[in-house]
Amino acid sequence: MVHSAKEESKVLNKPGYALVLAGCLACASVVVAMPDSFLLGDGAAGPTCANYVTMGGMAWSRAGGDWVDAAGTLYGDQAFSTHSVPLGKGRQIEDWDVTELVRAWLDGRYPNAGMLLRVKPGVKNGVVDFHSRESPDASARPVLKLQWSDGSQTRLSPAADTYLDCTSLSSLGEKPSIKISGLQSALLRFDLKKTNARLQQAVLTLVSDMQYASGTDIGVYRAAPPYTRMPANTLTGLAKDYARDMGIEKNPDVVFATGFESPVWLTEWGYFGPRSTAEAIAEDAARRFEPFSGRALRVRLVKGQNLGLDLRYLFAKGGKPEPEEIYFRYYLRFADDWNPYADGGKMPGIAGTYDRAGWGMRKSDGYNGWSVRGGFAPRPPVDKSVARLTAMGSYSYHADTGESGDYWGWNEGPSGLLENNRWYSVEQYVKLNTPGVRDGVFRAWIDGRQVLEKTTILFRHTRDLKIENVWMNIYHGGTTPAPQDMTLYIDNVVIARRYIGPVK
Repeated sequence: MVHSAKEESKVLNKPGYALVLAGCLACASVVVAMPDSFLLGDGAAGPTCANYVTMGGMAWSRAGGDWVDAAGTLYGDQAFSTHSVPLGKGRQIEDWDVTELVRAWLDGRYPNAGMLLRVKPGVKNGVVDFHSRESPDASARPVLKLQWSDGSQTRLSPAADTYLDCTSLSSLGEKPSIKISGLQSALLRFDLKKTNARLQQAVLTLVSDMQYASGTDIGVYRAAPPYTRMPANTLTGLAKDYARDMGIEKNPDVVFATGFESPVWLTEWGYFGPRSTAEAIAEDAARRFEPFSGRALRVRLVKGQNLGLDLRYLFAKGGKPEPEEIYFRYYLRFADDWNPYADGGKMPGIAGTYDRAGWGMRKSDGYNGWSVRGGFAPRPPVDKSVARLTAMGSYSYHADTGESGDYWGWNEGPSGLLENNRWYSVEQYVKLNTPGVRDGVFRAWIDGRQVLEKTTILFRHTRDLKIENVWMNIYHGGTTPAPQDMTLYIDNVVIARRYIGPVK
C-alpha cells in the first residue's frame, strides 16, 4: 500500500483533540483528552441523572453523577466543604468555603468539570430549592467569590448549573432553580482564569427561598465524569512500526489494508452497494478537506436519502478463514457540512449477519446473525456546548437484544465526541463469545485511547456464526433521511489479528 506524504506535517499536529481542561482556561498541566470546543454545559445536551452528556448516551459511571472527595477517593464522603441549611422562613443566603477545590483547579491538579453538591447518604435531610443562573431574580443567582493575594476580588457567575434528578430523562439546566436532596444533586461549573496573584479564598454563595421537611447538610465534591479519570496515554500497536502505514500490509498479523490510492480500489473489497455515494478523492476545498495521506474515500449523505456507504470486506470471499476475533482501524474526518441534527445513524463496524439477521429490525437470536456497527447520535441544534461535535457509539445486534438492537455510547475517557474538520483514528475489536456463554468482548479506541469496553456479550449460541465481514456502513437514521447534504471522509483502513493503534 503506497501513500503520498502530501501535507503530512499538518495531519496529526492540528489543534482539535487537544489535552485540555473542560472549563479551566489556565490548567494546561492536567492531561484530559477532550475536544477543544467542549465544555460541560447545562443545555439540551447537558447532564442528567444517567448521562454527563445526554447526546449519545455519554453515561456517568454511577447514576446520579460521579464525584471525587477531598481525600481523592472516588465516591468518598469527605467533602471539600459542608454547610447546614436550616429549615426556615424567608430568604436564606448560604456560603461554602471551596478554597482548596478552586485552588487545586487553578494549580492544574484536577480537571475542572464542576462541583457536585450533594447530601450525605443515610442522614435525615430535607429538600432545598436554590436560585439558579436562570432565576428571574438576578440578585439571588449563584456566585463564586474569589479573593486574591494582591487584594483584588473576582465574582463569577456559573457557566453552567443544573441538578440531577433520576425521575427525569432530560437536562434540567434551564430551570430557574436547582434542587438538592437525598435524591437530587446539583452540578455547577465556573470558568476559571488564573492570574499572577495567588488565590486566598473562594466562597460559593447560593440563595434559597424554599426548604422542605427539615434542615439539610450539603457537601461540595469534585465532579468527576469518566473522561476526567481515565488514563490519557495513547496505546500504540503494530502501526507504530510503519510510518503513515506504509508497508503495514506486509505484517503477518495484518489481514487487509488500504488507503484508497489505487484507481481500482473497489476490487480490493468483497462488496460495494450500488446505491453508495462514495468516491476516492484528493481535494475537496469547499468542505475544508485536508488529506490525511494522499487520497481518501469521500462519503456523502444526500439530502432526502439514508444510505451513504455499504462497503464490506468479506473474509471468505477474500480467501481468508472467518475469524472469531479481529481488530479493525480506520481514519475518520467529518466535513465542514456535517450536522446530524435530525437523527443519528450507523458507522463502520464488524458483523456476521450472513444476510439473515442482525441489522434493520432483523432480530438476532444467537443462531441467525449479529453485528456491532459504529453509530453517531443526533446533535441538539439549540445547544451551543455541543455545536460541531458528534457523539460516537456502537449499534449492536446480539442475542440479548430486541428487534431494534442496543446503542452503546463511547462514554469512557477520552469522550467519544469528535469535532468536524479533524482526522481521528477509530479502532474496534470483537471477540465472539463461547457459544451460549456471555463472555463476548467488544472494545473501541479513539486516537489510541479506550472509549468503550464490554466483556459479557452474548453474540451467538453456535460456532456456525463467526466474523463474516468488516462493514463500512454510513447510514442516516433508522428511517429518517438526511435533512441536508452531509459529508465525511475515510482513510487508512487496516484489519488485523492484533491491536493496530494510530499511525506512526
